[in-house]
Amino acid sequence: MKKLILLLSLILSTFVTKASHIMGGIIQVSQTSYDSTSIGLYIISDQFPTMPSSVSVQRWEMNSQGWYVYDGNITLDKITSSTHQGYNTTMYVSDYLNLDSNKYRFIYTNCCWGSLNNSSNTSNSEVVISTDYWHVQNNTTPFMEQPLWINVEQNAVNSMKPIWGIFNCHFTNPDGDSVNLYMSEIYSSYSNGVFVPQVQTSTNVLADNDSITFVGTNLGTYGYGFQIDKYRNGYLMTTQRIQWTFKLVSSTLGIEELTTESMEYEIYDWMGRYMGKDIKSLNNGGLYVIRYSNGTSEKIYKL
Repeated sequence: MKKLILLLSLILSTFVTKASHIMGGIIQVSQTSYDSTSIGLYIISDQFPTMPSSVSVQRWEMNSQGWYVYDGNITLDKITSSTHQGYNTTMYVSDYLNLDSNKYRFIYTNCCWGSLNNSSNTSNSEVVISTDYWHVQNNTTPFMEQPLWINVEQNAVNSMKPIWGIFNCHFTNPDGDSVNLYMSEIYSSYSNGVFVPQVQTSTNVLADNDSITFVGTNLGTYGYGFQIDKYRNGYLMTTQRIQWTFKLVSSTLGIEELTTESMEYEIYDWMGRYMGKDIKSLNNGGLYVIRYSNGTSEKIYKL
């Protein structure tokens, strides 16, 4: 019996030390018609283990008093997986949802943050990624065209730009509404309708609609939050709370932008269905995933 307990203890210890940590993520909402809305989750994690084939995202709906009320979970299935600077990237997408004309909050949680140099209580804290979405006609959230860097160079100005665009940028704004990107918090939980922030030291990051810049001197791993607010005619349409990790390294190895213009590629829709190899043949007004011959992928919105 003692041997069995010892064996179980060793197994659990091994599992804990090798557990996967989320390095960053964003929730995106795609509306192809008023009755066809899909939830996407883009995640970067460390190498072991790989992310599961499906995950759950909480759905909260606003009540008549203006509070978000829990309304069950949505299952998202893995449609693409690749790597970015030595880390796993995974794209999850839900089936199409027929939402009411209301305001929604979608939340993904995963335990736990890895050890961060700029926060004192991450080891048992959840990663909380969320998006607030107002379901009205022709409202799609901004989405990540290319992931932000994970690896950043020591004693250098690491500037990620352009932030906004259509191709070779970090974020795309498909509806053309007003957007505002800025620094926010890293979160440890969501409780009683409130996102609970981590205890965090001062940052070495600047973020706006032009670029995200990181400058650091001490090697280590640093967690940050970014927020994208989208407005239409003065009304707040969507709020995306991005959680991200920068790893300060001593060289520029792995810090590079992808060159994909000359690569062969295949195109899939958000349901993972193969759509061919010609961007020009795609229907306008849709979100698609492009998988390149080198194993990388990106998401595009066809105007």
